[in-house]
Amino acid sequence: MHQYSAKTHPRRSSMKKCLCLLAATILAFSSLANAQIYKSVDANGVVTFSDKPPAKERGAAEEMNLPTQVNTAQALSVVPAEPEASGDMEEMAERKLSITRPSDNATIPMGAGIFDVLVKASAKLGDGETVALYLDGEKVDDAQTTLQWTLSYVIRGAHKLEAKWFAKDGSVLAVSEPITVFVLRPSIL
Repeated sequence: MHQYSAKTHPRRSSMKKCLCLLAATILAFSSLANAQIYKSVDANGVVTFSDKPPAKERGAAEEMNLPTQVNTAQALSVVPAEPEASGDMEEMAERKLSITRPSDNATIPMGAGIFDVLVKASAKLGDGETVALYLDGEKVDDAQTTLQWTLSYVIRGAHKLEAKWFAKDGSVLAVSEPITVFVLRPSIL
């Protein structure tokens, strides 16, 4: 049987180390929270924020008074939604489409007007379901099960892209938000 004194007990020794480490961490972060912040504006109008005052040649610095409490909002409580008891979960899932590439208002650089379009679906396409891509309201090609298209020789100017998700019977299940792309191409003039 081991005999430990109050000074040599292993648990107390490691607990003291943890408490010392915790106290040192709290002190370090509390000094950072009370650090002074300086705002300076140089000759070109560039605003800089720093925890150190700027050099005298950079101009005068304004001390910023920051609030002591940063976040006072209480956390929101989240209540998980319960799924409905009847019906197939996949049929109940709301279908959504979004065009992920190119981004909205993207500019396609000079060239032959060739670029890829990627579409993201919120769920896996079901049997017989397809997605079609539309350029300025016109279907680009036959609807397909892959969510990537390569467009070629798109004429210069602004164009609207949109994707539609079709059921096996041809009904529309989802439509993406339209995006606009700007194609730059050299003119013949």
